[in-house]
Amino acid sequence: MTDFQDLFEYNSWANSLVLAGVDELSDEELTAPMDELGGSVIELLGHTAQVEAAFLGLMTGATDRPSRETEYPRIRERLVANSAGYLAAMPQLSERLSERFLVPWFKREFTIEQSLLQVATHSVQHRAGICAGIARAGREAPGLDYIMWLNSNR
Repeated sequence: MTDFQDLFEYNSWANSLVLAGVDELSDEELTAPMDELGGSVIELLGHTAQVEAAFLGLMTGATDRPSRETEYPRIRERLVANSAGYLAAMPQLSERLSERFLVPWFKREFTIEQSLLQVATHSVQHRAGICAGIARAGREAPGLDYIMWLNSNR
């Protein structure tokens, strides 16, 4: 993978479609247990937002590890801010792909390239769980295939 700009534009697009679906859920639907998928919709969203923010901070030199948000409006804001942050940082990060940095919760170093791929694939995993929650609530989950994004945007 060499075009991280496209990958993170796709990530932003996919997150926005998921958020549009989640916007329609009731509080009960947001918090309905989905243990087999790693948590409720709100838990999966909060975790995704936190991981995206944490890696962005590590790669761009932020010193504070973001806390896990639990309220939907704050989680939504963080996901939107993460998307903007990755897109703004991508030119600089793309020039530093082989640079290593410490990921404290693993107690080891990874490259920026490895970490960008981690963020993108991690977000895909949890968006799938969130879409399952949207479908379980009786609503239509969005189609998130990369090729759909390419077809609409490239």
